[in-house]
Amino acid sequence: AMDFYVLHQTRGVNMQVAGQDQWGNITAGIELTRKKTGEELYGMTMPLLTKSDGTKFGKSEGKAIWLDREKTSPYEMYQFFLNSEDEKVIDYLKFLTFLDKEEIMRLEQSNKEEPHKREAHKALAREVITFLHGADAYDEAVNISKMLFSGEIANLTYEQVKSCFASVPSVEVDEDMQILNALVKCGAASSNREARQFVKGGSVLVNGQKVTDEKFVVSKANAYGNKATVIRRGKKKYFVINHK
Repeated sequence: AMDFYVLHQTRGVNMQVAGQDQWGNITAGIELTRKKTGEELYGMTMPLLTKSDGTKFGKSEGKAIWLDREKTSPYEMYQFFLNSEDEKVIDYLKFLTFLDKEEIMRLEQSNKEEPHKREAHKALAREVITFLHGADAYDEAVNISKMLFSGEIANLTYEQVKSCFASVPSVEVDEDMQILNALVKCGAASSNREARQFVKGGSVLVNGQKVTDEKFVVSKANAYGNKATVIRRGKKKYFVINHK
């Protein structure tokens, strides 16, 4: 309330716009200003963007989605929208895109009849990312996703690696090390013996390349940008080694 009053007095602010959960704060500011000055202020609220459990998107809830690509990359945004809850994706299309009513209704039907295609989710990601960052950013996000799905990550850049693997287990190292030690160091194996089994069994990839030689050295020279090495064990378990 005091914020609204002071902004009105010092900056001439007459209207506050916010999510509907701020209605009480806005009206308190309107009432305070009316009592102190006799002047009228105004407020406008809009529906909150919420998850299916009713919680809102925001910093306080964690895992905020930022418009700034330095805080949320196009790839991270692509994955976020692609994994949106089925029961909420149509609402997001209505709130966040400029698709016409007929197209959204078509996507809603597809979401009901063929949910495995995730057509609505893909359209949501495409529209939002293209609007915010351009078609090239969207295409890059799709291509990164395809590379990760196929396991062919050799052509990723260091910046893309940082974006893609920000949430996987990681460890920082001072020097180059043999693959068995590297697997234990990053948590991909519990012991050198187990690490040797993984390597000999062909289930270890380093920067997208299969490694079957237990004397293979994980080196800074061969890291993405000389900074990060990505280790995959099995089909889906990723680990990152950050080189000092």
